[in-house]
Amino acid sequence: MKLVIVGLGSIGKRHQKNLQNLGHIVIPCHQNDDLKTVIKETKPDGVIICNPTSEHIKTALAASQFNLPLLIEKPLSHNLNNTDKLTGNILVGYCLRFDQSLKEFKNQIDKLNKKEIKSVKIVCQSWLPDWRAKSDYRKSYSAKKDLGGGVLLDLSHEIDYALWFFGPIKSVKGKLTKAENLKIETEAIADLDLQFKTGVKANIYLSYADRSSERYCEVVTNSQVLRWDYQPNNEMYVEEMKHFINIIKGKQKPLVTVKDGVQVLRVIKKLSGKL
Repeated sequence: MKLVIVGLGSIGKRHQKNLQNLGHIVIPCHQNDDLKTVIKETKPDGVIICNPTSEHIKTALAASQFNLPLLIEKPLSHNLNNTDKLTGNILVGYCLRFDQSLKEFKNQIDKLNKKEIKSVKIVCQSWLPDWRAKSDYRKSYSAKKDLGGGVLLDLSHEIDYALWFFGPIKSVKGKLTKAENLKIETEAIADLDLQFKTGVKANIYLSYADRSSERYCEVVTNSQVLRWDYQPNNEMYVEEMKHFINIIKGKQKPLVTVKDGVQVLRVIKKLSGKL
């Protein structure tokens, strides 16, 4: 397979390496390149969009004119504008859906009587300056409003898998906080309370202002406590690429759809009011 990757930041480079190790040809498309020209000249089988969040929809709509399968990195966008124009075979890059341990944890959750769930606690916290040690985090998209940064969008994996686990949302409440010591434009902490139509209530804590790193989900029932702790791994990204290749071949349908990506943005809109 031949694939164009738009944007070669950390995730773009990871996808590039994994695809090459799987035996596929990767064509980089840099920020100043004309995507339509690249597609016309190289005739790829699919396009992977990894540029800044604020550019996702514009890039996807340009690529979709060629009727190619697309992988759009998470989040789908920084707002809901023009998301309704996305059509075709599109996978949204919520890579945790491909983490084997999380899939096994979901199997455990699926077997529970949701009425017996007393509480759900989801945490994803870290220290933003440690993310990209070789660059100034204050100049990254994470720190910039116009690029689609902020902890809600950046760490929206947790919102996505909460919806995957427990279904549609009934109500959303939350508090967003800036971290003065980070000196960034965007919110650094989000403390969310979600109530699902199934009756399940979940607290989600997202932060890149904590020096200690934690990422877990804890589900308490009347009779037991179930817990998942994330262990960093590359295999989930490899599985994600294999899935995308199978989408291109027509063997599988996208596990994470545009509709899923939009549902995450709708939750974020209820919290931020800025989408």
